[in-house]
Amino acid sequence: MTRSPVRRSLILFAREPSREARAKGFSASGAVDLFASFATGWLDAAERAGARLVVAAPAEDLAAWRRRLPSDRGISFIAQRGRSFGERVEESARRIASEGDSAVLVGGDVPPSARAVGRAFDALDREAGAVLAPAPDGGVSLIAIRAEDLDLLRRLTAGSTGVFATLADGLEERGRTVELVDIAPDVDSRRDLRRLLRAGVVFAARSLARCALALPSSRDGHRPSPRSLLLAGPSGLRAPPAFA
Repeated sequence: MTRSPVRRSLILFAREPSREARAKGFSASGAVDLFASFATGWLDAAERAGARLVVAAPAEDLAAWRRRLPSDRGISFIAQRGRSFGERVEESARRIASEGDSAVLVGGDVPPSARAVGRAFDALDREAGAVLAPAPDGGVSLIAIRAEDLDLLRRLTAGSTGVFATLADGLEERGRTVELVDIAPDVDSRRDLRRLLRAGVVFAARSLARCALALPSSRDGHRPSPRSLLLAGPSGLRAPPAFA
């Protein structure tokens, strides 16, 4: 009997773009298009890899995402669930894995890379134990691990700079082979975005990035209240910050 091909799913963890921009210190009017373009880029990357895009976001953000992304390209939406950073990562990954999918997870604040997505899915097809994209600060910008190892995601802690080491060590203890892929560092602040531009990192939204930096920081004027920041929640795959 011929084995049916495994469906590929690219899971994008992200707040809706205006909340993402404000949380990272940008003027929402300046950076909203930047973060929206990241999501569209990940959608394109998913399709090039023969995958569907699954947007995992806080429940209150899903309506905004549905309005912003095209309705005719097979995008799925799920609400994040869990009390901690690690629980939210694990639970969302388990939901997709329970459907029998091969899954790759990325953060909404990471410039999209079709090459990295394709390499990650191909590695999983070759029975690699895991695929990770390490971030310069010790975090991780892309994660792909098998269903039997999803409990390792529960160990991840928001605010830690040792996310990559935690995952890599856990996988090594279980004898898993880990493949690494290169990806642009995530954008957690205006400083990070400036560094990307200065370093000559090539990504499709460079013009939008310059526009975002040309406008005043959201922290130069009205500063969000501690309560609004708490309700907004963290985002990204690198930790810090945590997922949305």
